[in-house]
Amino acid sequence: MTSEIKKQQLQILLSEFELIARMTLTQLQILGKLLQNSTLQPLIDEAEANEIIIDRLEVKIREEVVFSIFKFNPVAEDLRRIIAYQDITTNLERVGDMALNVIHYIRASDFSAPELIPARRLVSQMLEAVNQMLRNAVGSFANQDYAAALTVIAEDDRLDEMFHRMKTELQQIFADRTLTVKDIERMLALSAISHNLERCGDSATNIAEATVFLTEGKDIRHQEGK
Repeated sequence: MTSEIKKQQLQILLSEFELIARMTLTQLQILGKLLQNSTLQPLIDEAEANEIIIDRLEVKIREEVVFSIFKFNPVAEDLRRIIAYQDITTNLERVGDMALNVIHYIRASDFSAPELIPARRLVSQMLEAVNQMLRNAVGSFANQDYAAALTVIAEDDRLDEMFHRMKTELQQIFADRTLTVKDIERMLALSAISHNLERCGDSATNIAEATVFLTEGKDIRHQEGK
């Protein structure tokens, strides 16, 4: 494969990465709006349609990755970049899945009770943290910004802390009372929502780690103290 064709192939991967990243961030924006008003059916329909696009983009990028490796046998930085595209695409698709999970929980649940205000506020804080982490992670890869990637990785600890705080909030809200079926449903839904958001943060961290892999050639996954 000539250098010009290789350049074109890398540009295809970049363009599709940018598109799937925008679609995934859009899902988080829709989720934020639905947290304010879960009855907006057009937004729910848009999120469902976006999920189909994200899934198709993941398949397309995987195919382009395989084609790139097969066609011009990349080495060094080119190989790291192509592998990183596949890792990042997988994580962006996961974020899309988990965002849609949260949307489904929000649509099916009623969190309007006054005693749930602390839990709702914490969900909003977690979503804000996830949104910022994902934006910074995507930006760190696009700009090959090692320092920004490390910031995202460090921020994951704060999101984990919020996830664990949700457990405490739910215990305090529902302790010392006879639980109704509706109480149990709301408690389980809020727990599931916080779990999905925490996993979104994990995926953002994985993307930042892919940036480290690209810029430094180091795989820092599963290392202590990162």
